[in-house]
Amino acid sequence: MNGNLEEVQLRVAPYLRVSTEDQAEKFGLKAQMSAIEGFIKSKGTLKDGKTQAMVLAGKAYEYIDTDISGGKELDERPEFRRLKEDILYAPEGSKPFDVVAVFKIDRFARKLRILMDVIKFFEVYKIEFISATESIDTSTPFGRAMLGIMGVIAELELETIKERTQKGREQAVKEGVYMGSHPPFGYQKDKDGHLTPFEKEAAVIRRIFHLFTIEKRSPQIIADILTQDEVLSPDASAVKYKKRKGVSKKKNNPYFWRAEAVRAILSDEIYTGINHYGKHKGRKRLPKSEWKVVDCRHKDIIHTYIFELARQQLESISERKVLTRKKEESHIYLLSGLLKCDFCKQSIPSGKTEMLGWTGGKKKIGKQPLRYSYYYFCNKKNRKKFDVICPVVPIPAEALEEYVKNFVKDLLSDPKAVYEYQKSLESSILNTQHLESRKDHFTELLNSLPQTRKNILYQHEIGAIDKTTLEKKLQELEKKEGELKEKINELDFQLSQITLSKGYEASLELYAEKYKKVLENEFKDEKELFNLVHMLVYQIVVYARPTTSRDKIAGRKKEGQVIPNKIDIYLNLPQNLLRSLYSHRFGVRSDNLWGHRDSNPEPIA
Repeated sequence: MNGNLEEVQLRVAPYLRVSTEDQAEKFGLKAQMSAIEGFIKSKGTLKDGKTQAMVLAGKAYEYIDTDISGGKELDERPEFRRLKEDILYAPEGSKPFDVVAVFKIDRFARKLRILMDVIKFFEVYKIEFISATESIDTSTPFGRAMLGIMGVIAELELETIKERTQKGREQAVKEGVYMGSHPPFGYQKDKDGHLTPFEKEAAVIRRIFHLFTIEKRSPQIIADILTQDEVLSPDASAVKYKKRKGVSKKKNNPYFWRAEAVRAILSDEIYTGINHYGKHKGRKRLPKSEWKVVDCRHKDIIHTYIFELARQQLESISERKVLTRKKEESHIYLLSGLLKCDFCKQSIPSGKTEMLGWTGGKKKIGKQPLRYSYYYFCNKKNRKKFDVICPVVPIPAEALEEYVKNFVKDLLSDPKAVYEYQKSLESSILNTQHLESRKDHFTELLNSLPQTRKNILYQHEIGAIDKTTLEKKLQELEKKEGELKEKINELDFQLSQITLSKGYEASLELYAEKYKKVLENEFKDEKELFNLVHMLVYQIVVYARPTTSRDKIAGRKKEGQVIPNKIDIYLNLPQNLLRSLYSHRFGVRSDNLWGHRDSNPEPIA
């Protein structure tokens, strides 16, 4: 058995491994241990007829790795690492056991390299290796040869399983099955593995988007509100409602929310009913442009247009962070993060429609006393970042800010009047259920198209339809898909408008109170004014015209310079609530070096 002339009793150390629940049921620990004990018993006794040829080495030398894949490196397995340490640190001239026994080769390792490395390790310390169910014993040449063959088969099986599993996962994902370890906050899985809203959490998602898009609360303030109201955090909620196993990973109390968690929710497109796959290539995360969209849509929690509004506001917050880096300066750039350059929208690469922002800056004027002139300029004037520089002349900050302040003051002089539109929304509210029903119907039809496509391809495969008919049917299907997506998009827009309008109606008192306070202070508190302007205004687009001989520009005139002549102020309200857009002319007087607002700006139709 061991190649020695003198028979000795061999002490056996079992090594057991289970990975997933399925394997645990089929190759459970009890089944593995029973097989090893049966193998030991089958070896009978030594020549004296009394002493067992093999015995278990004892409880201290039983090694059990749970939830460990067979493809995992051995040193990454806690119990196998302990097995090695017991061998390495045994007193010199002795060993803790004579044999390591496993249930099956693929229970031990599914990569031939891993298998052969450990066999070499055992050989150095004169430890035999056996497989209880495959009669493999490394103490014999035949056993070692069989071990190599079994290792090759196990590795081949592993690769086959991986390939089959990957294809199966991709197909399941395309059909709308959510493959994550547990559903995201706001959702649960149905019996088919599809995402459906989990109302206890979905209500929190809606509240977060309402606080952010309607009440203009920051992610940190929203996190504070949820913590104060003792709303379960995503991790704690997943554990409580058994969406995932184990205990919460949170070190704080289960109701503690971080701003990062709020931002993650506001940024996650999954709440619009859209899911992606193929986000990684190996361990590398791919850019979003390379992700694939799941064909089937799940039920949304947030309308697409509400999500888009949140995304834009998050971007706006990022742009405004420039102010925090200038705390030492007393001057606050009131319009920082709001100004956009219409001219540079046409200059950026094809296919992109966003406009570049404008930044506040200052310039020294005079020496005694030292004074500064404040102004706004397009970010594309930075020669370190752009090879083509924006030709639009900077705008004096004081003149532009004064104009916007007067605009806001006029707007807020009677906030109730601004919201008169709400009275006409009663019929829209009654119509919401009908719109939701239609949207669900069209979504269901859209989700059925992949199966229809499969059926058509199968008909062609079995010869039921010819190639011409196949191409015609697939074209019709593609056209239908486009029409359904267009209908869903339109319904989503209508629902978003109703949601926004209802939200603003609910927030009327909060706005009115805020307006009253600021108006009474006549805009003296700059920080309060900054918050108010950014709460109301979504963006201010700056338009420009070519210079004329009458224009006076500070410094040397440059070829191709253009003069700001109009601004459009877009408000953070439903477009139809404030007649979509307020347009005003912003002119340049010939006696001003930087530009000045016309004393009587003309409204643009």
